[in-house]
Amino acid sequence: MLNINKLSIIIPVSLGLCAASFAEDKVTAHADDSYLNGTIQSINGELSSQRAEIGALKAEIKAINHDNYSGKQQILEELKALRRQNQALADSMFDNPIKKKNEDGTVMEVKPLRNYDMQTPDGKYIFGGDEFFYVKEANATFAARVDTGAAYSSISASNITNFERNGKKWVRFDIIANERTVTVEAPFVRTTRVVQSAAEDFDYRPVVKLQVKIADYSTSSEFNLVDRTKMQYALLIGRSLLQDIAVVDVSRRYIQPRADKDGLVFLKIDDYEDAKKKGINPNEKYDSEQKDQVAGMKAYPSKEYGSSLGADANNALPEVVAAKNQNQPQENLKPKADGSKDKTDTAAQPKSDSKSQTSPKDSTDSDKKSKEQK
Repeated sequence: MLNINKLSIIIPVSLGLCAASFAEDKVTAHADDSYLNGTIQSINGELSSQRAEIGALKAEIKAINHDNYSGKQQILEELKALRRQNQALADSMFDNPIKKKNEDGTVMEVKPLRNYDMQTPDGKYIFGGDEFFYVKEANATFAARVDTGAAYSSISASNITNFERNGKKWVRFDIIANERTVTVEAPFVRTTRVVQSAAEDFDYRPVVKLQVKIADYSTSSEFNLVDRTKMQYALLIGRSLLQDIAVVDVSRRYIQPRADKDGLVFLKIDDYEDAKKKGINPNEKYDSEQKDQVAGMKAYPSKEYGSSLGADANNALPEVVAAKNQNQPQENLKPKADGSKDKTDTAAQPKSDSKSQTSPKDSTDSDKKSKEQK
C-alpha cells in the first residue's frame, strides 16, 4: 500500500515537472524564433540597402561609360573634322602641282594630298554602310547595302529566264523596285548553292557577271540572282567586291559620289517612301529627259532643217510647202538656210505686175512698126 501511495504522489509531480519543463522550452523556442526572425529581417534590410547601393553604383558606372563613349565619339568626330579642314587647306594651297628645283638640278613636285575623308592613306576607298553603285547592264544606279558579312554580292531578280547568245548561256531577268521594272541581260557564270542562315535548308541561285562602278572605280563582279523585292535594298555588296579595294565605315552613308548623277536611280524602300510622301520624284530629271528623247525619236526626226514645234529647236519637223504646179517634182524644193523651202523653177517664181506683161499680139504689132521704120 505504501508503494502505491508513493507512486500516486510521484507520478503527478513528475507530470507537473514535465509540463513545466515543456512550457519553459516552448517559451525559449518562441524567444529563439523571434530572435531569428528579427535577425533575418535585419539581414534582409541590410541586403536591400546593399542592393540599392549596388544598383546606384551600376547606374553611375553606366553613365560614366556612356559619357566616356560619347566623349570618345566626340573626340573622334572632332579629329575627323580637323583632318578634313587640314585636307581642304592643303588642297587649296596646292591645287596645281608646284615644281621646285633643287640644288642638284632635280625637280621636286609637290602634289595635293589625298582626300582622307574618302580614301585611306594607302589608297583604298572608304565605303559607308550604304553606297550608290552604278550597274552598266541595267543602266541604273542602286542604293546598295554594303555587307561585310556576305561572302558574295547579290541583286534583285524576278522572271528569270535562260537563253543562248553567240553559243553562250545568258540570263534575262527583271529588277522590280521603286514601282519600276528594268530588264537586264547578263552572261551566266555558274549556279551556286546558298545556305539560309535562318533555316537548315539551302537553295540554288544562278550567278551572273555585271559591270559596276562607284565614284571613279569600275570593275566586274559576280552577283547572285535572288528575289529582293520585299527587302530594303535591291542590291547587296559582299566581300568578293570589297576585297583589296575598300574599307567600310558603317557609321556613315553615301561617302562616295554617284558615278551617274543624272541617270535612273533606285533608292532604299524607306527612303523612296519618304520621298513619295513629300511629293519628291528622285528620277524627275531622268523621266523628263527620257520623255524628250522618246518624243524626239517618234515625232521630231529632223535636226538639220524644218520649222520648230516647241521651245527646243532640235525638236523639229520638216516644213511642207505645197507645189503650185502639180507636175513639179518634189526634188525642186530646196531647203533654205532659215529652215523653209524654196522653189527653183520658173513656175514657182512670183508673178510680175500686170501692166508690165505683154500679150503675143502686142509683140507682133511692135515688130511690124519697127520694120516699117527701117
